[in-house]
Amino acid sequence: MEDIGFKFSYLALKLLGKNLYSNAWAALSELVANGLDANASEVYVYVDMRNNRESVIEVFDNGNGMSFNELKDNYVHIGRNRRLNQTNSENAMGRKGIGKLAALYLSRHYYVLSKKYNEDRYIYEMDFSKEKEDSNEDTPKMTAKSEVLIDNENFLSFKSGTMIRMENVDLKGYGEVSRESLTHVLSDFFSVDNMTKQNIFLKIVVEDDDLLTNFEKVNKSVPFKNMVKIICFDEETYKNINGKIKGNIYKLPFKKYENKQFSKETDIELEYLDKHYFAVPNNPKLEKEGILKGWIGIHSSIETKIAEKNDGNYKKNKVYNPLKLRVYVRNKLAIDDFLRVINNTQAFVNYIEGEVNYDILDDNDFPDIATTSRQNMDENDRRLIDLSTDIKKEVTKLIQVRQKISNEMKDQIRGLDNKSNNNAKEVLSRTLDKTLGFDDKLFINKVDTYELKNTILRNIQGETIKRKYRIFFSHSRKNRKIIDFFFYLLKKVGVKEEEMFYTSKDNKPEVQLKKDLAEISKQNIIDTNTTMFFYSTKDFLKSEFCMFEGGAAWATRTQKDFFITFDKHSNIPTYLKPGNEFLLGIDENTNLLTGDVYNRIIDALNFLVKHINSGREINLETLIPEFEEVNFPDKAEMRRGALPKLNEDIIFYWDTYINSGIYEEAINHGYITGELAKV
Repeated sequence: MEDIGFKFSYLALKLLGKNLYSNAWAALSELVANGLDANASEVYVYVDMRNNRESVIEVFDNGNGMSFNELKDNYVHIGRNRRLNQTNSENAMGRKGIGKLAALYLSRHYYVLSKKYNEDRYIYEMDFSKEKEDSNEDTPKMTAKSEVLIDNENFLSFKSGTMIRMENVDLKGYGEVSRESLTHVLSDFFSVDNMTKQNIFLKIVVEDDDLLTNFEKVNKSVPFKNMVKIICFDEETYKNINGKIKGNIYKLPFKKYENKQFSKETDIELEYLDKHYFAVPNNPKLEKEGILKGWIGIHSSIETKIAEKNDGNYKKNKVYNPLKLRVYVRNKLAIDDFLRVINNTQAFVNYIEGEVNYDILDDNDFPDIATTSRQNMDENDRRLIDLSTDIKKEVTKLIQVRQKISNEMKDQIRGLDNKSNNNAKEVLSRTLDKTLGFDDKLFINKVDTYELKNTILRNIQGETIKRKYRIFFSHSRKNRKIIDFFFYLLKKVGVKEEEMFYTSKDNKPEVQLKKDLAEISKQNIIDTNTTMFFYSTKDFLKSEFCMFEGGAAWATRTQKDFFITFDKHSNIPTYLKPGNEFLLGIDENTNLLTGDVYNRIIDALNFLVKHINSGREINLETLIPEFEEVNFPDKAEMRRGALPKLNEDIIFYWDTYINSGIYEEAINHGYITGELAKV
């Protein structure tokens, strides 16, 4: 009776390739590893995804290359233990001889080009078309090609090496991957040690212009400076990381107080774990030590904007997530995220990142424990169980450190809250003094006023006070020059743009009245502590938008919250006139260089600055210096040469936005130096 041999169909090989990898970049990393195992000093990855459903990928190296016999006997041999009878096999990444199927994961049609030093180059085509797959053909073949159009000058210049060219690769969904993200993704498949010894280069073509770009070296960039604490398991790793972050200070903002932050120095520790020894199966008297190398750290923040400020290497998006505990074997990724294996559900566990090397998991003297997915391992193996136990303890230590930081931040925030609430009461006290002390309509004697004020202050809670202080510029778009002056000058001296509401800034289109008017008024007049700055003109009176703003302000604010500028007194709406002491008449022809007008402009600016500073007091932010009034000399003193020294910014901005020529006039009079014009 004769023996019966197994046969593999095209479909079987295709299914094997599909089950080995979780995504395209994992398969690409396998092809890169094949090049590194072939003693390549340089491996290149070229991705042309201008048509992402039919992309072209080339992975090529300057390694040993393959002869005809090696292609015939080894390359097509699926499931061969490539470490047997191989010199320096302890350093080889691959073991099973199935990494070549990575190309099948990516493409149904690809070419293998290989050349050994001083030998001919061989070109073979692999065609796994849908037709062949459906036919159940059981004799997959590499077809020799005498010539294939290859215009890759880099590869053709190598004296030896191998290239895999894959066509019609479906990269839909990868099109938004930036070069930077792919660099991080690809680099994570190899350990730091490997990335420093070999050179991996990447080029991605998304648009035609990218064809002219050069290959870029793939570097591993870990955001160590965003971490609270890092534990290292070997001296070499400790020295390497400590040299990069020594004296580093990470910062965590208090969201409630934008200009306040928590800061502390990153802690790094060298810790030697208990040694683990494992009996070699075929030689019980022989034990091998599991040597753990690498590091684990816990991030201070995982919010991208905050983390990037601590360390520009922090990159996280829908394609790439650095927050994983990666396990490497023989310098290549073995387990993508070990946190899943240790099954830790504590708070802050998703702040953990690390890279540990544990070569005992793929030692030649032990059974292979990699699963069919190629990116996981048998979790019941004792080697993995012991590693899991040790790592779980270290992760718990790191989480406890981050929790302590969280508690310290809460204590500091409570202190800031107390200070903020006290400031809020002080601001409210001043507001009550202003309102109760001067409003003749309130028939309350002094004792009643004092008691009312203190009753309010005793019962008010800081959280009930509006913390957002804003300036609302109400104007007609046709009169924007006057408001431009105030808006951009205030912005120049430090008022933030979000502290002012100005619809005409940067000449942006007007807001749709019917759709947005009520909501805008609510957000900027009612929901915030807003002071109203009106520029009332004939055009203002004609504007539905302006009249709505004025009415909303009248209904929700006191006269002490208005500052009304106008071109003619008769153009002030009737409901805004009674009892208002903050009035300023100006237009485009107003002469700013007179004492009365100049100081009234100062009054208007300081009215706005004081309001913003009240909010900043509550929010514990830096106060904006007020503008200084100027004592203009009388005519007699000016005849003797006494000159007022004016704020050059005020003159320059008035000249820029309202009345050109006044800046030069002020220079000629000697009121300003003219330094801004020189700049």
